[in-house]
Amino acid sequence: MDIHQLRSWIFELYEPLEDERQYIVFDSVRGNLLVDAPPFSERALRLIRGTGPASVLLITNGARGGDAARYRDALGVQIAAHEDDASYIPGGADLVLKTEELVRPDARVIRVGDDGDGATVMLGRKAGGVLFCGDLDLGSDAARGLTKLQFSAVLSARRPPMWNAGRDTLLFLQRELPQPKKRFGILLQAPWDRAYKGRLEDQMKPNPLIVPSDETAAREAAMGTETLVVAQQVRARTEAAPRPVRGGAAAAEPRADAAGGRGEKRTSTRPRSFAEDWAAESTVSPATTVANPPADLVAAPVRFRPVPLGDGFQRLDAQLVGGLPSVDFFWGGIDLSPDGSEVAFSWNRTGAYELYSAPIAGDKIIQLTESDTRSVSPRWSPDGSQIAFTRDDAGTERMSIWLVDRDGEHERKLTSDDAAMHRDIAWSPDGRSLACVANIGGRRFSIQLIDSATGARTERTDGAYEDARPRFSPDGKWILFESWRTGARIEADLYVMPSDGGDAVRLDTREGKSGDSQFASWSPDGRTIAFTSSARGRREIALIDLEGMKGARLRYLTDNPFDEQNPVWRPDARGVVYLQDKDASRAVHRAFSASRAATPVADLPGMYEWPRVGPDSETVAMTFTSARRPTDVWVREGDQVTLRQLTDSLGGKIDPRVLVEPAHVRYPTADGREVPALLYMPHAEAVRGGTPGAVMYVHGGPTGQHFRWWDPTPQLLANRGFVVLAPNVRGSTGYGRAWQELNRRDWGGGDLADVMAGVDWLVKDGIADPKRIGITGGSYGGYMTLYALARHPDRFAAGVSSVGVVSWKTLFDTTRGDLREYLIRELGDATKDPQLYLDRSPITHAKNIRAALLVLQGANDPRVPKGEALQIVEALKTNGAPHQYHEYANEGHGFSRVANRVDALQRTADWLTKYLTPLMDRYLAD
Repeated sequence: MDIHQLRSWIFELYEPLEDERQYIVFDSVRGNLLVDAPPFSERALRLIRGTGPASVLLITNGARGGDAARYRDALGVQIAAHEDDASYIPGGADLVLKTEELVRPDARVIRVGDDGDGATVMLGRKAGGVLFCGDLDLGSDAARGLTKLQFSAVLSARRPPMWNAGRDTLLFLQRELPQPKKRFGILLQAPWDRAYKGRLEDQMKPNPLIVPSDETAAREAAMGTETLVVAQQVRARTEAAPRPVRGGAAAAEPRADAAGGRGEKRTSTRPRSFAEDWAAESTVSPATTVANPPADLVAAPVRFRPVPLGDGFQRLDAQLVGGLPSVDFFWGGIDLSPDGSEVAFSWNRTGAYELYSAPIAGDKIIQLTESDTRSVSPRWSPDGSQIAFTRDDAGTERMSIWLVDRDGEHERKLTSDDAAMHRDIAWSPDGRSLACVANIGGRRFSIQLIDSATGARTERTDGAYEDARPRFSPDGKWILFESWRTGARIEADLYVMPSDGGDAVRLDTREGKSGDSQFASWSPDGRTIAFTSSARGRREIALIDLEGMKGARLRYLTDNPFDEQNPVWRPDARGVVYLQDKDASRAVHRAFSASRAATPVADLPGMYEWPRVGPDSETVAMTFTSARRPTDVWVREGDQVTLRQLTDSLGGKIDPRVLVEPAHVRYPTADGREVPALLYMPHAEAVRGGTPGAVMYVHGGPTGQHFRWWDPTPQLLANRGFVVLAPNVRGSTGYGRAWQELNRRDWGGGDLADVMAGVDWLVKDGIADPKRIGITGGSYGGYMTLYALARHPDRFAAGVSSVGVVSWKTLFDTTRGDLREYLIRELGDATKDPQLYLDRSPITHAKNIRAALLVLQGANDPRVPKGEALQIVEALKTNGAPHQYHEYANEGHGFSRVANRVDALQRTADWLTKYLTPLMDRYLAD
């Protein structure tokens, strides 16, 4: 059972009221699920039952006795209640609990052992050693009767959580524990250990409490030290035998064989009596995401080595891996029609990105365009009759705006300035115009209004500053946008201006702090703006409640340690859906603006993008990709709990088992930091004897990151027997603002040190052969490839640079204006610090390159012009290093056509195989 998916299913069924709490506990060792029952929903319990718990026990009270009986009649679940409430349950309670076993304080009236209604649950030892107190004040005289019970955790809405757990386990589990003042239910993994009677016998010392001792000392003294139990630092894996807990007449006895060890594993059948068999083991598989901690939390060192796949292994070729189509998520993603019936998206199944539409109900997919060039960023008109999109030619990124009918019969070009790039398109509510930004005349990107009938253009900002993402208010009277007006792409602010012209007003979204306010959207009633803020040290979702346009109230919707972004409002205006980054995955979450209750919508390992909410406020369309699956369109319809796939890019062409699932690892650096990375370990069958070679794979940006997404490069290299390490070096997004800004004005410094630390880690841990190390990457990753080969020529045997920067000075002089300002922010101003630009350029040190180098370049690249690649090629001719150059005539910054992607992938894999594989191994392979 995936406990995170279970959490998603449960909380999407029932949004608690603002002052209501709901608790759910799942015991993965025994497979029992305990739920503080919401109002009756047969579908809810069927879904819960369908996740596979060995038994379901509903803890309820007299006030909800009728609902409890309906649950039992519909699904055969069991009912537990306090003895004072048992008589109110039709048919009686299956398990009657006394005061010392169950205390139910009401949300408003404290109740300890007295008759009365209750709406919040306290679960004692029968819940695995976790005490839920709700509004119960642990320092009160009435609560002191609880001291005879023993708990591994004490959780209360009236105080910070208190526990006595091992630090490593604690750090991992704190994401699942209720935070102080949390206003809604939480799903918990319980128990963390099976020792609830006294201290453990292994002499473990208690760790300091998470909360300051001066806040907890008085209450701890009142409760007594015997009420806390030291938890194991590392929870047992699935094969470890759990400690038995005595829980009644039928409790399991300790199992032992003749030698005193573990005996045969006991199993149980379902359904069974929860009350009579709580301590028995179940047949349920433990959770994959919580019950089994990640490798870096395990006490013993983890050794990464190739693992055999078995009979299913097969060799893959570039055509098979690189030729798979993929739905676009980079340029503009997808859009849901106003009536919620169709999704528009861009897909390269014909070899180039074309527009398609697919109905939410059904499996018919319609191709809307046929241009053999890049058509992306679809946006439905308000009446659903046509779709606006952008199209460029041969990778130039000079995007024009086009319109196509819903049936794809007619399309027309709307804009006439072919030299400009148009992006961030958005319809006005009446459908008469589109807002966008464009770099007209080579100026900065400014806000333009385009008449949807005639194509006439009206300028709303003058290009003095860099503007982005204009959005009409629901009544069409205002335009919301973000703009950098304090420096070179430093501190983006939100502005609001009249749509018919006038001055823009800056909204105070940072309260004097530094940071960016971006990705904003209006609430359907126009009273609130949701946006992404980095002012508090990470990307998080914030709301600004408008009072006119001069006064506003700022509040933060989410509060956790992960980067979150791109909020999209529900049509009912009750909250937003948004994206959350965690450990190289990106999930879709939702949060309600009143209660701040946040729950996952879709959070499988991988990357979700472009969530679009239907008019019912429940249907969500999105893209999803994982390490073993190309990007496709997925949808969660209405109140369904599972996602349905609308496109199938994999199409059964590759057995997913042959593909490699990367491990999220962290390796140490010389300055005491840890670099997060994805480690692709080849299957044992792919390795041709001995310790495998390795390839460092650097992402672009540097303000980007490697995700658990579909990437043919590491998959093909791993299939050829190479270890691939994809580091998210300093400067990467997804790990907080401090990490992202750590390499500002230091490109080629600390970030290169992070790359080299990865090489050291691979070698030191025996993962890779030190004589067979390569490096590759595109854009900034191409730059890092070139710079690493020039600065550390003795560490690498080969490299492949794709559209990589060779000279920062020539790039500064020739690149597009908005990219030049990005350089000023990240690296500095070339006119003020020319020496830094010179020192950090690969061309300055190109004479040192000795490794075999392949250079790939798009002829029409507007970001890194091909003159960059030609500089390094000339330098390689001079110093005699083995090299090869290949240019793609109809491509720009990166290769969008499937045929070119396959060719580039083939060349990359062949080049690295040639120079990183011993000659005899190559001979035997041939």
